[in-house]
Amino acid sequence: MQMSNLAIGFLASAIYAQNTTTAPLFNVTAIATVNNASRLQCWTLPSPPRTAAGALSYDIGSSENNFIGILPPRTYKDKTITHPPVVQFTIALTGLIHIQTPYSGLPDSLNEAWVQGGKYGFLIAADTVVSGSVKGHVTEFPSDEPTWLIELPVVGNEAPIHSVVHDGPCGIGDLVGV
Repeated sequence: MQMSNLAIGFLASAIYAQNTTTAPLFNVTAIATVNNASRLQCWTLPSPPRTAAGALSYDIGSSENNFIGILPPRTYKDKTITHPPVVQFTIALTGLIHIQTPYSGLPDSLNEAWVQGGKYGFLIAADTVVSGSVKGHVTEFPSDEPTWLIELPVVGNEAPIHSVVHDGPCGIGDLVGV
């Protein structure tokens, strides 16, 4: 089943309510491929927001074969290096995601992201084997509650158009106001 022009208004509306004069950019933590290794980056997606009924909606493109994943509490992969099967957006509804990119070539402080489920739980995993990532990333779900994820594989298996804000995951300052 394909979803065309998926809008993420439900994520943006709560954040946008505080600032109605200028539309914020949509930043997202990405797991990208740089120099054949997975690397955390903060990306801006150039989607101009639309407004309707007081909510901002950002077009993130089309997705297909969407699914919901429910991971049991404290799910660890023993530091196993992995890659996503395809480029995909992930929305953590609940729980906690811990991501590490130990082979990125960056300082340790830029190789780790903690993503809490909820309004800031939006990620894109683009470090597929097809993209050239030889050394992937580690993902763990250390919460004491189940982690609920919405997975949205991107049609065409290509990362969306974006600008790199900086290496390392987006910080709260990159996300607040989105």
